[in-house]
Amino acid sequence: MRVKSLIKNANPVPHTAPETLSARAADELSSLVGSGHVTSPAPARRAPRRGFLVAAVACGAAAAVAGVTFFGLQGDPAGAGGDRAGARSGSAGPAEGTGGGLTADEPYFAGTAALEKAADVIVRTRLGAGQQGSGDDAGTTVATAKVLATAKGRTPGDAIQVSYTTPGSGPETAGLTAGKEYVLLLDKGDGGRYVLVNTTQGWYEVEDGTAVAAQGNRVALSPRVREALRLAPWNR
Repeated sequence: MRVKSLIKNANPVPHTAPETLSARAADELSSLVGSGHVTSPAPARRAPRRGFLVAAVACGAAAAVAGVTFFGLQGDPAGAGGDRAGARSGSAGPAEGTGGGLTADEPYFAGTAALEKAADVIVRTRLGAGQQGSGDDAGTTVATAKVLATAKGRTPGDAIQVSYTTPGSGPETAGLTAGKEYVLLLDKGDGGRYVLVNTTQGWYEVEDGTAVAAQGNRVALSPRVREALRLAPWNR
């Protein structure tokens, strides 16, 4: 409303034409026709330039505010047509602390300490036959694993239920085979089941008493964990 008032009251082209003669013209005319016929000059009126400048500045400020508001809404995912939740749901690449699954954004651990810290339980097991789920659990296998030794955490007994992505069902699956012996690094999941901390780094196959890492995993288990699980030093 203030800007509107300034625009309406501003006069960018004021009437500045003098209605009387200048002093010099009055003197010359007086010498010709006599002083009685000449009106004395009035001081020239200053054009109200301040009002014009204030109005121009106000118009520019209003246009700048409108432009910032428009482009701000265009770039805000919560603005018109935006979805703030959708902006957060995109994959951001490997990062510690995120959940694993069929996508490429599951956690990847660069060192032994970080990998072992991420697991709630680290156990040496013998994997039993698995059963593939259906419905919401399609693509997931649940198998009973017999616990042979424990290096971290506690298990509810000498056998646990391990849930993992069925091998061959997606781009990132653990190559687990029933009847083989594995070191498993697990998180506690729903329903008393355990899940791998990572489909690549969450398991090591035990061969000749040594924990052999899966392809793509260059992180070795710590001496403390190997000793607790009665494993020989890593030979890769």
